[in-house]
Amino acid sequence: MNTNLPKIIITGASGFVGRYLLGHLQDKYFIYAFARKTQQQAHVPIHNNIRWILVDIANEERLSHEIQNIKQKGNVEFVIHLAAYYDFDNKPNPEYERTNVLGTELMLKYSKQLIPKRFIFSSSIAACNFPEHGEALNETTPADADYPYAVSKRKAELLIKEYSQYFPCSIIRFAAVYSDWCEYGPLYMFLQTWFSLAWNSKILGGKGESAVPYIHEYCLCRLIEIILLKTNELPQIDTYIASPNGSTSHRELYDIGTKLYFGKAKNPFKMPKIIAQVGVRLRYWLGTLIGKQPFEKPWMTDYIDLKLNTDATYTMKTLNWEPMPRRLIERRLPYLVEHLRSLPLEWYSKNQIALKIHSTDRPNLLISNTLMTNQNEIIEAIFSHIFYNKNKELYQQYQLMSTDYLTWYIDVIYNLLITSVRTGNRLSLVNYAHSLAVMRKKEGFTLNGVCQIILDIGEIVITRLINTSELKRFERLIHDTIGLSIQMMVDEIRDIYDLS
Repeated sequence: MNTNLPKIIITGASGFVGRYLLGHLQDKYFIYAFARKTQQQAHVPIHNNIRWILVDIANEERLSHEIQNIKQKGNVEFVIHLAAYYDFDNKPNPEYERTNVLGTELMLKYSKQLIPKRFIFSSSIAACNFPEHGEALNETTPADADYPYAVSKRKAELLIKEYSQYFPCSIIRFAAVYSDWCEYGPLYMFLQTWFSLAWNSKILGGKGESAVPYIHEYCLCRLIEIILLKTNELPQIDTYIASPNGSTSHRELYDIGTKLYFGKAKNPFKMPKIIAQVGVRLRYWLGTLIGKQPFEKPWMTDYIDLKLNTDATYTMKTLNWEPMPRRLIERRLPYLVEHLRSLPLEWYSKNQIALKIHSTDRPNLLISNTLMTNQNEIIEAIFSHIFYNKNKELYQQYQLMSTDYLTWYIDVIYNLLITSVRTGNRLSLVNYAHSLAVMRKKEGFTLNGVCQIILDIGEIVITRLINTSELKRFERLIHDTIGLSIQMMVDEIRDIYDLS
């Protein structure tokens, strides 16, 4: 711990923005990170300048205790309040009032004891109604939307303004925040659908003109840091918009995304708004009946072809800040697509966290756990396949191996597959394939036989996994991850044989 660094509190440290902000500020500030999850659960690396504090900000007794402990250790210069509740159901939920309103009020109340240089509050442009056609919302636009999340943010913003008489405050209304891994729920679902072979992969609602602005996490973190650095120059209370000007439509994202993924842009089918509304409601009703609701909710169709345009000119001028051109969503999509292609397990895992899917439902864990649970059965199936009559000639050299040695050989490959699925790292598999090829070549094994047994092992594993009920929805991911691992092994074996 560097005791000479200025101290700050960040609430919601385990959330998407919180985790990136920690990484952005941890070398410049000593951070009291408030979160409900443990640091390990949040996948936040240990750092000497981060003190992780498990606390529910709506629990006044617990919060008061932690603030008192912090106060005894010296001044806190800033409070950055990111903690908030949100879900995509758009229905009333007690958590909106408890976390977003009461939690904010308690943070403000106990921040009075710390007398920070500034209290920074994360709001959202989604708290505002969509502007009229051709217009844009700006920093003076009221938070006047009437759905539960927006109402809670409006109440919280009023509390910020009330407490600004005690210490300086800044309200930042975020655009849709994304990273190079995506991690923004709706965008993730769009890309996953558009890049799939599903029946709705080419459908865009209305004219495809539904549009919101996007802000890269790095640009947002930089904006927050500028507020920290310029705090003495800023008003006692002010509102800023963390967003580029304008907005980006579904059609723009679709054209760029499909061109990157497939090599050329696909032609979408533009579904009239009224038909899209009926279709989404029908899917939602059927999903409710079977206990598996789709991501698309009926309320979302009300915004088809509406544009949430922003004008952040005041913010840019006041803070001498603007989103970096190379981090605008239109220019950043190649990074998202490359991460999806190269590290699909990590991509899916990060985005499921963003969608608030429990960790036990992460595909890499489900797949690897299923492989471990069914290990004996699958290895037995592989063993039987090798001795199947039709494979007698192809696998003659393997059939001459002792049963123990052949079982061990299959077991090694199988367990390396499990490790690669769990960690997303295929290096051990490739290294093993290299050593295996060198050994088999010296033993006189044919290239075709050595490669084919690897391919068959992969096919048997994939078939067993996709026939497991809880993994059917991950069929494409299973093909991508297991299939790619097997192909990399085969390519390495071919390379070694080609060296002769």
